[in-house]
Amino acid sequence: MKEKILNNLGLKAASLVFAFIVWMAVVNVSKPVIEDSQTVPVEMLNGDVLESSDLTYEIIGKDTVTVSYQIRTTDRSLVKASDFHAYADLKDYNVTGAIPVTVELNKEKENLVRSDTIAAKPMVIRVKTEKLQTKKFDLQAKPKGEAAAGYSLGIITLNPAAVTVEGPEPLIGQINHMGIEIKVPDGAAADFTGTASPVFYDANGNELPGISDKVSLDNQEIDYSVSVLKTKNLTLNFEVTGQAAKGYRYTGVESTINSLPVVGTKSVLASLTSLSITSDKLNVDGLTADKAVELDLSQYLPPNTSVAGAEYRNVTVTLKVEPLTTRAFTLNLAQLDKKGLSENYDYSFDKETSDVTIKGLKEDLDALQERDLNAVLDLTAVKPGINHGSLTFEVNGGFEVIGFTPFNVTASVKKTEAEEGTTTEESESGTAAAASASGETEETH
Repeated sequence: MKEKILNNLGLKAASLVFAFIVWMAVVNVSKPVIEDSQTVPVEMLNGDVLESSDLTYEIIGKDTVTVSYQIRTTDRSLVKASDFHAYADLKDYNVTGAIPVTVELNKEKENLVRSDTIAAKPMVIRVKTEKLQTKKFDLQAKPKGEAAAGYSLGIITLNPAAVTVEGPEPLIGQINHMGIEIKVPDGAAADFTGTASPVFYDANGNELPGISDKVSLDNQEIDYSVSVLKTKNLTLNFEVTGQAAKGYRYTGVESTINSLPVVGTKSVLASLTSLSITSDKLNVDGLTADKAVELDLSQYLPPNTSVAGAEYRNVTVTLKVEPLTTRAFTLNLAQLDKKGLSENYDYSFDKETSDVTIKGLKEDLDALQERDLNAVLDLTAVKPGINHGSLTFEVNGGFEVIGFTPFNVTASVKKTEAEEGTTTEESESGTAAAASASGETEETH
C-alpha cells in the first residue's frame, strides 16, 4: 500500500498544482457569488425625542445586528463591518418597544455588494422606556491612604462640590450618595492636588458598578485640593453640671474617646493641651440612672483647628449615676479616742458600744473600715452626773454620717487624797466600834 502511494509521487504533486490553477482560473472567470455576514453595532438616533417627554430608554438584549449580504468571492475580503451603518430611529418608537433597524452601506463599497440582498437580523431593536429623573448630589471626599506620621489631612476642597445626575428613575433611586476617591501620596507631609471621577454609592457605602454607563453627569472630572496639617491629641475635659436625684450620686463620665486628634498650624497647636466641653446636655439634674448623650466635638474646637478624621468627630458620653446606700459600724466606746477628757472625773457608759450609720456608694462603703471614720468621743461638755454621749467623725469626701445609737456618759468627781484618808479612818473606826460592841455582847451572855 505504501509503495502505491509513493509511486509516481512527483506526477501526483504536479496534478494537484495543476488542479488548483484550473480552479483559480474558473473562479476568476466566473466570479461566483456567495452569502456573507458581519456583526454591526446599532446606533440609536433622535434620543431627544424621548427626553422631551422626560423619558429614557434601555436596549433589551444585544445592541448589535447580523448584517447578511451577497458578494463575489473575489471581493469578500474587501468588505468589513465598518462599511455598514445600522441604526434605529427613536422617532419610530411605539408602545411595543420594537424599533425597525435600517442598514446602509458605504457608498464606496456599493459596487461590491448587491444592495437588494442586504438584510439585518434581528430586524428590530427592542427598547424599554423609563421615567427620566434628574438629581443633584453633594460630593463626599473619600481619602485613600495616610499622611506622614504626625500629620493629618486638613481641609479638602472639591471643585465643583456637587454634580447633577440624569438617568432612569430606578437607577437614580439606587444612588444614596456620591463621592470622590482621593489617593493620598505615601508619606504626605504637604498640601497636594489632583483630579478624579465621581463614584456612585449605595446606602451601605458600597460602590455601584455599571451605573456610570447608564446615566449622564454634568461634570465627569472633579478637581480636588487637600491641605496637610500637623496633628496633636487634646485631652477631653467634660464639664458636667447639676445634681442627681435625692438618694443618688453622680459618679463620673465615660466617653468613647478620651482624647481628640486635632489638626492645625504648628503655632496654633503649640498652646493647646486639652479641650473643654461645655454643653447643656452634660447635666445630671434629677437623674436616677446613667444618661448617654451624643456630642459633635467639632463645635467645641478652637479657631483655625479641625478634627483629624471624621471617625473622631462624634462622641458618645455617658453620665454615670449610682444609688446611695448605708452601712453600720459598731464602735467600742471605751476604746475610742477622747476629747475634753478631765482628770477630775471618772467616766462610765450605760452601753459598751454604739452603732454608727454611714451613707455612700456601695463599692466605697465595702472598702471603708472603722479606723477610717476617725471617731472621737467628745467629753468637753460633760458635767457630773448622767450626760448624753457625743461622737464626732472625720470621714473622707463621698461619705455622710447619718447618726449613731444614743448612749449615756456618767461622770463622777474623783475624791482627793485627804478625802480618801478620812473616809478610810472613818471606816476603820466604824469597824473597831463594831468589834467592841460585839465583844461586850458576848460577855453579857
